[in-house]
Order: sequence, then C-alpha cells, then structure tokens
Amino acid sequence: MGSKVADGCRHYLHVNVLLRHVSGLAGEAESDIETILTEAATGKRRVWANALLFAELRPSAFAAGRFPALAEFTRYLRSVVTFVSPDPNTMLRAARLRDVKWRRPSALRSPDERPRFLSMCDAIQLASALWVKETAGVAGLEFLAFDDFGSERKGEWLSLLRLQDYSEALVDSDALAALRLPRAEPGLRFPSPPRPVVAG
Repeated sequence: MGSKVADGCRHYLHVNVLLRHVSGLAGEAESDIETILTEAATGKRRVWANALLFAELRPSAFAAGRFPALAEFTRYLRSVVTFVSPDPNTMLRAARLRDVKWRRPSALRSPDERPRFLSMCDAIQLASALWVKETAGVAGLEFLAFDDFGSERKGEWLSLLRLQDYSEALVDSDALAALRLPRAEPGLRFPSPPRPVVAG
C-alpha cells in the first residue's frame, strides 16, 4: 500500500514493530514508534498488540539497549499497550485467512505465477486487529507493520502492506475485511499528515 503515515490515534501494532523497536532496528521510524508509545502512555493514543509477542522475547536473545533488561521492557509494554489474547474464533479466522489464495490481476501475472498466502504470524496479527476493530468496536483502527521478512520469500508469502495488489476476484469475507483495514508502516509526518490510504 506504500503509505508510511500513522495519523490516527488508535493503532494495532504488528509484533514486528515492537520487536524492531526494542532491538533498535526500526530505522527512520524509531522516533515515530517512540512517539506512538509515549502518547499511548499519556492517553493521547490507544495501542493494541497480540500477546504472542511475549513468546518472541527469548531472554537469551535480548540485548540491552533502549531497555537495560527484558523485565523492564515487558513491564513498560504492559503499561502502554492493550494486549489481545486470541480466542478460538480469532484463531479460526486466522486459519481462514491463511487459506485464501491471493492473486495478482491476470494481465500482470506471469504464466507460471502461483498464488500468494499469508504467513501464520501475519494471519494471526490481522485476525487479532480485526477482532479489536469489530468485536471491541474500535473505529478508525490503523494496522501498523513493517514489510519485513518474507513478502517475496520463495515467491510464496504475501506482504501485508500489498494485499490490494493481489486481490483479484476476492469473495472471501475475511480477506475483504483485511483489505478494508487501513495498513501502513509506522511513520508519522508533521505538522499536518495526510490521511492513511485505505486499501480495497
């Protein structure tokens, strides 16, 4: 989707945003993520993330930097982020999202091009964000993620930020809901940022 704008006040953060933040690997978006979390602490923003993040935080891999110890980082996150623990219905929705065959328009597809699929992690993140938006009733939710690892890995996984490029003839209601969810990389522009692009 190409947007690097986060101008709303309600964000769902993909686990890769928080992992890159704690590791100091967020690049140009580092200060923007810090702003989002700081404003969440002061009540200017609301931030959600999936509790699966804590399973990614292996103590042996934690490097002191922005936070001197893992316990301090997790304590900080618990104070500013609302964590979603996916229930069976959310996980079933993630499974359905993983089953969707995403295709580019036939005019852009090569003859041997195979459909793309969401990775399990990305499907869980999307399903959890949709739970926040729909079940918890959070209007205007923005899904923030880095276009990280495997959108092009082995030509198989799909980029969360490029879903609209692979949406030919979609009829699946879960996939269509994911398309309508505003998705962007976690960047802020001042003083008057444009609205994020809504995919779909």
